[in-house]
Amino acid sequence: MNSGAQISIEFFIFLGLAFLIAIAFEIASLDQLNDFRAQKENEAVKDLALKLQKEVLIAATVEDGYVRVFNIPDKIDSINYSLSTSNNRTITVKSKNSVYIVSIPAVAGNVSKGSNMINKTGGSIYVN
Repeated sequence: MNSGAQISIEFFIFLGLAFLIAIAFEIASLDQLNDFRAQKENEAVKDLALKLQKEVLIAATVEDGYVRVFNIPDKIDSINYSLSTSNNRTITVKSKNSVYIVSIPAVAGNVSKGSNMINKTGGSIYVN
């Protein structure tokens, strides 16, 4: 009778330990998943900011008469973000967990989500 009860108790002890180990692995996995999502968001924000910077730099280096229409998505990889231009010299792309700021040549106007037109006239760069 005692050996049957002992086996039962040992079984539940080992079952409890296995359950605790499974929970520990789950917590570690969730932490890594959150780190991966944050890294993905940082890279997406940085990528968009660098693409916008490249658009302005191209317009700055070409001759007058340059016109290009480009599209900025409403969301990047299902991430909400905002765009702003400061002093017509920097573009800031900001999401919930990430901010990326790039410097640009002087521009007149602001970039916005959706369709944007950039042109160079009289040595000046105009957006929208």
